[in-house]
Order: sequence, then C-alpha cells, then structure tokens
Amino acid sequence: MSAKPKKAASKGKRYTDTEKQAIVSYVNDFNAKNGRGGQAAAVKKYGVSALTITGWLKTVKPAKAAAAPAPAPAKAPVKTAKPTPIKPIKRAKVPQGTRYTDEQKKVVLDFVAAVNEKKGRGGMTAAARKFKVTPLTISNWLAKQGGTASTGASKAKAKEAKAAAAAVTKALAKLAKAEKALAQARVLLAAK
Repeated sequence: MSAKPKKAASKGKRYTDTEKQAIVSYVNDFNAKNGRGGQAAAVKKYGVSALTITGWLKTVKPAKAAAAPAPAPAKAPVKTAKPTPIKPIKRAKVPQGTRYTDEQKKVVLDFVAAVNEKKGRGGMTAAARKFKVTPLTISNWLAKQGGTASTGASKAKAKEAKAAAAAVTKALAKLAKAEKALAQARVLLAAK
C-alpha cells in the first residue's frame, strides 16, 4: 500500500452568468478591434480554457454595451507593396461516371475474350487501356455476364481439363465394351 494519501479530485470552477457574459463580451470586443485572437487573449487574462470559452460563445449572449465605441480617427493611407496575386490551383479533371450501353459492354467483353484466347491472359488490362474502362468495371461486367473475371489462362486450363475428362470418359466406355465382349467370349469358351 502506498503511504501517500490520495488527493481529492479537483472540481472545476463554476462561473456565474455575469462572469460568463463579461468574458464573452471581452472576446467579442477584442475580435472587433483586432480581427481575431479574442479567445486566446481571454484564456491568458481570465485563466479559462479555450474549449470552455468556445462553448460559451455558442450559448451565452454578451452583455449589451452602454454605448458604441467612438470610431478611430482616420489615418493617412500608408503605401504598401502590392501583394502578389495568388494563382488558383488547377485541379486535375476527375472523370465523371459513364453509363455504358449493352452494345458497348459487349464490344469490350468480346475484345477481352479475343485477347485472352490469343495470348492466354491480359485481356482486361488491354481492354482497360484501349477503351479507357477500369479493370474493376470490366471484371464486374464479366461476373454479371455469367462468366468469371478470371484470366484467359485459367479458362484455357479449365477447357483442357474438360477435354481430358471427356477423353477419360470415352476411354472408360471403350474399356467397359471390351470387358463385356471378353466376358461373352469366356462364356462361349466355357460352353464348348
């Protein structure tokens, strides 16, 4: 156990409505004279946090002043160097979403299929470059078409696997026919 007793939690100071109004008025007057910086000045002068003052500025109405301050006497204009005009930043044009017709989609998807068939892969990338359509969009079109967004190489492999499976099935059918003929021949030989 610690030998030091725990300190009681400090409770924040409670400000009266009059104090709040005085601080808010000070901030508003300071800002009116200097343009900005009233909150920072009030923090230094009154010791109230900036967050608290911000809340008060939103909720507390400043006390009405007795009279408006007299306008400052007009000063002779001081010649200053002309500020350099700031050129507006040119923003890159962001293309807006384009709606493609079914015919346009078909042309792109046919191109993808042709490239994949010829090279085995790379159809989506080539189509994206040629037609200025993102690969993600093309992938979505392929998925909606019922195909997959897989590359042509994997489609070629699937086609080869399907052909191999068909060849195996055909060979098994021939083997079954040969076994049947062999069984019939054995029966005939046994009967003699």
